[in-house]
Amino acid sequence: MRYLIFLTCILFLVPSCSSIKVSQDYDIAVSFSEYTRFTLAEIDPGHQADSLYDSELVNQRFYRIIKSCLQDKGLNYQEDTEGIDFIVSYTYAVRPKMDIYNISRQMGFSYGSYNRYGGVGARTCTDISEIDQGILIIDIKDSSTQKLIWRGTGTDVISIYATPEEMNEQIKEMVTAVLRNFPPK
Repeated sequence: MRYLIFLTCILFLVPSCSSIKVSQDYDIAVSFSEYTRFTLAEIDPGHQADSLYDSELVNQRFYRIIKSCLQDKGLNYQEDTEGIDFIVSYTYAVRPKMDIYNISRQMGFSYGSYNRYGGVGARTCTDISEIDQGILIIDIKDSSTQKLIWRGTGTDVISIYATPEEMNEQIKEMVTAVLRNFPPK
């Protein structure tokens, strides 16, 4: 019985651990079941909105993980653009975000000797910190019309001082979360 209660608690807590906020928008007139072959858009030098992540190594990580995630969904990747159905591109930026919250509220009462010199005190502490927020936008365009047919956006608190392994894991989590609902049903 204790094991069952423990397992139930874990199942409710695990989904709440993810802090990635995801949204998507798409053309409702498009039949996504017809889109099976894709390629990755060419990277323009300096296209990223953030110089920290405008690196060939980071671009390779993003494209490798995006490609893998779409292939896991049964979609076919092609190097050349002939015969493809859609083109995938991404934009990634890191923005500072202020995080403000109250830590605690304290109240006290004291009295001195012979019931003199007493007092009442109150205190509230506010913590203000700056966090780094990563913003990922994945765009999918129809290859024949070059019109945007799907856009996924994800934001998450990240560490800009991550090791290559940690950065790879952050990128994988974010890309997987953004592409979780692609293609729309």
